[in-house]
Amino acid sequence: MKKEMEILELELVKKQFEKHCAFSMGIQEIRQASPHYDRLWVTRELARVKEAYDLVVRYGAPSFAGIKDLRLQLQDAAKGRTLGAMDLRFISDEIRAVENIQAYFQVSEIAVPMLQELVDALGDVRKVAVRIDACISVNGEVYDHASAALKTIRKAISGCLQDISQEVTRFISRNHAKLMDTVTTIRNGRTCVLVKISEKNSIDGFIHGESASGQTAYIEPRSLIVLNNRLQSLKSQEESEIERILHSLTLLVKEHAFALLGNLDTFALLDSIFAKGLWAKEMDGCVATIVQPKELFIKQARHPLISKEQVVANTYKLQAPHHSLLITGSNTGGKTVTLKTIGLFVAMTLCGMPISCESAHIPMVDAIFVDIGDAQSIQESLSTFSSHISKLAKICDQVTAKSLVLLDELGGGTDPKEGEALAVAILDALRQSGAMIIATTHYSALKSYATQHEDILLSSVEFDMEAMRPTYRYIEGISGRSNALEIARRYGLKESILSNAAKRMEEGLQEQDKLMMKLEASRMELYEQKEKLHHRLDDVKKLQAELAHEKESFLQEKQRLIEALKQEQNELLAAKEEEAQSIIEELKQLQSDAKPHEIITLKSQLAKLKEEEENSTTSEESFAVGDYVLLKKYNYYGEIITLQKDRVCVLANGMRMNVTTADITHAKKKEQKKVKKNYTPKGIKTISLECNVIGMRVNEALPIIDKYLDDALLAKASTVRLVHGVGTGALRKAIHSYLKQHPRVESYRMGGQGEGGLGASIVTLKQKGAK
Repeated sequence: MKKEMEILELELVKKQFEKHCAFSMGIQEIRQASPHYDRLWVTRELARVKEAYDLVVRYGAPSFAGIKDLRLQLQDAAKGRTLGAMDLRFISDEIRAVENIQAYFQVSEIAVPMLQELVDALGDVRKVAVRIDACISVNGEVYDHASAALKTIRKAISGCLQDISQEVTRFISRNHAKLMDTVTTIRNGRTCVLVKISEKNSIDGFIHGESASGQTAYIEPRSLIVLNNRLQSLKSQEESEIERILHSLTLLVKEHAFALLGNLDTFALLDSIFAKGLWAKEMDGCVATIVQPKELFIKQARHPLISKEQVVANTYKLQAPHHSLLITGSNTGGKTVTLKTIGLFVAMTLCGMPISCESAHIPMVDAIFVDIGDAQSIQESLSTFSSHISKLAKICDQVTAKSLVLLDELGGGTDPKEGEALAVAILDALRQSGAMIIATTHYSALKSYATQHEDILLSSVEFDMEAMRPTYRYIEGISGRSNALEIARRYGLKESILSNAAKRMEEGLQEQDKLMMKLEASRMELYEQKEKLHHRLDDVKKLQAELAHEKESFLQEKQRLIEALKQEQNELLAAKEEEAQSIIEELKQLQSDAKPHEIITLKSQLAKLKEEEENSTTSEESFAVGDYVLLKKYNYYGEIITLQKDRVCVLANGMRMNVTTADITHAKKKEQKKVKKNYTPKGIKTISLECNVIGMRVNEALPIIDKYLDDALLAKASTVRLVHGVGTGALRKAIHSYLKQHPRVESYRMGGQGEGGLGASIVTLKQKGAK
């Protein structure tokens, strides 16, 4: 089986998957992958890869940082062998990696039950990581606080080193003339000074050696021997304590060694699965659906070992009543590539791998038999044909109704007449077994045989005669020609030879062969016309899409212009409303002794503004509940509270008014402003005889009324009107209570006809000097 997979180049494709693996055990999982013929296993693996692909597309791949192949270390721990500090730290990193993987799946909004099952199987041994992290740094150093004894020992070592340093300083100051340098060196773990070779016998101490030049002696002075001995003793104690700490941590790891080994296996499996998902994303591939034997559909298949710039995508289909596929065409025309692509995709799917195509239905088979290429064996003294027949014999013996058989150039390598007869007989025998067969040939006898049986689908690969190269386009339902004479002509073979060959070929053809050639020529002509029509249809569809896009752009631009026009109109209306309000305020503040022509001028300006506002309002206005509008007929402002088609109910001046959309227009809501005091010509009092507090709350209205009455008294007004609206009556009652207590109010009453009715109160003020 391994040899067959090498022929299909599965091993080369695996190397592409390996590049996406995060650590060595994931790579091993990919390398060990081989086709399985258990439907449940294949379906499960493909489901896992599909889930991984969905996650990778949306969230990217999870992090496998900190995970290494620690199987040997964990096995040593299980046997009781003390692990090193760095190995323990690696184990801690592996345990922490469980949290990272779990966090990745927790934030995912995609349902991935198959992968979640693997994640849930990860053992939770965080307490081991906590202990290791508390004792060992990320660099593999044991912390001082790993134990009380280690802390004490290291403190003593620090003190001893300080004592050695002080003693060295004293020794150098006393003997600097005898020294080569004032620095010290370490020899055999002991501090030494650099003494001139001529003075080595004048220093009381132990000689640890001489320099390569012979000019310097490394001497441990007697005054340092005791200190060095103490330092060595302390370091020995430190090593023993570190060994004890590491051993205790190893025993903790030993308790959970099998869980940690299981986590490693799960990590390796997850790494290989996500590598497959990343490959599928990179190759724009898919996960195939498993179907019954003898059914095959691969849409826009692209061989993964051919570069994206050169690969030609083809769709392969084999469905009932067809159970066998016979591929024909020119030599070097791409028949073998087609055969290998189909075989490779089936093998990859049975390995639980994605494939590089848009979609696929792959048959569940019980074996893949392959006979492709030159299999000449020198050791077994077999020729190409002998090896070919040897393989075919084994295939015919072992094949079943659920097998897939891939045969390249069936019956080749021997006398053409005998080869044709043998090829037809072998194909017939394999058909009788019920196997799914995909074969290539350029034998006419096989083509004729295929046309006589409904279960065989004829197809071909296209060859560009102008460029003299294969196009690798797969054409279903049409057999191809070998084009041997045309190819020979393009490569310069004499025309006389070609004419002789053509004549002999014509004589050798039977009437049935001639009819077949004419039929195939007609089919090819129809196919080419069909292709042209498809290209034209594609052009039409492209043009339709462009027109639809332009139409959409036009509609968007139209909507943008309408919105801009509406905004401009609203701004203009707002400006006109503000100007009109200013004129109204000025009219209110003119007293009865104002000149008539001034009042007439202001009223004409106001009428002109209203006319302009009405003319600028279009019938295209749309309204919604909550809009602030102007009732054109009554010159009231209010808010829409209900809306049904063109009927609206507006709350204005405390009253509900039922009108149509034609009676209203949008208005800009203004904040209530205090009555402005405008400058007027000398002799004219600037006090309005009306105070409008409609829409205000009681605590807002009363201060305004109080200020207004003071201004009215100063202006010697005798009677004024307070406009408060009808509404619920709360504002009116509050104003009347206020008026009862006001010392300068002589009397008040409700407005009569033409004075505002229940929506206004007429107030008579006491003049100064009146009792």
